[in-house]
Amino acid sequence: MSIDQIREEIAFFEENRAAWLQTYPGKFALVKGRKLIDTFTTFPEAYTKGVELFGLESFLVRPVFPEDPKATVPALTLNLINARPL
Repeated sequence: MSIDQIREEIAFFEENRAAWLQTYPGKFALVKGRKLIDTFTTFPEAYTKGVELFGLESFLVRPVFPEDPKATVPALTLNLINARPL
């Protein structure tokens, strides 16, 4: 697995996101290289298929949403990392 392979898969996903939103909204896309392997209803289904097909090789699973979901870490957001009990 190389960073170039990951970048290629992310770029391919981004190039096709708008079109896939028309066909596969809310699905999870399984991408290998510059190829859409399939779409799935859940992340575990897509990931399991990726492992089945590619083993330890890299592959990409991304949700087909208009935007990527934002990840938050409440302890960081609320500045609780260094909090001490009262």
